Amino acid sequence: MITHPILQGWKPKTRFALALFLALSASELLAQTVPPSATGSVNPALQEPVLKVGGSVPDPIQLKLSDLSSLPRAEVRTKDRDGRDVTYSGVSLAEILRAAGLKLDPASMPSRDIVGSYILVEAADGYRAVFAVAEIDPAQTDRLILLADHKDGQLLSANEGPFRIVFAGEKRPARWVRQVQTILVGRPQ
Repeated sequence: MITHPILQGWKPKTRFALALFLALSASELLAQTVPPSATGSVNPALQEPVLKVGGSVPDPIQLKLSDLSSLPRAEVRTKDRDGRDVTYSGVSLAEILRAAGLKLDPASMPSRDIVGSYILVEAADGYRAVFAVAEIDPAQTDRLILLADHKDGQLLSANEGPFRIVFAGEKRPARWVRQVQTILVGRPQ
């Protein structure tokens, strides 16, 4: 058996444990750096985040972070919990729902379906917030509910993002959902 001079004097169990650790570390590193075509699958940790938009929409969609760049962008300047001025940028919730086929036309009277519908926003940790569709409909309001992906010009941190709802003007940010994963449109039964 060939042993490196540094390992001489180490007990066989210690050498075995070190070899096992190095082998497992190398395989994990390889799994993160080998292209998907070489292994046949993608490491979930390296996949781009996906936002699911569904429920009572004509065309349920899944949007990646990169897909948001093709939609009209908006900004909201507000204060964070510590009172600091911050700028969030992203896409209005109205534009997200338009991308899923919901008819929101600022020039026409909203339908009964729109006025009676709600939006359920769900986070990775199970937190939920509800909005009336009328709260985002440009025919009903000038207020902006933003699906943010940037804060002060940088991608949102893992603690906040990759997507976050920002509704400036509310007294408390209780509906500012962090780590948004799903947006569902519903209608009361």
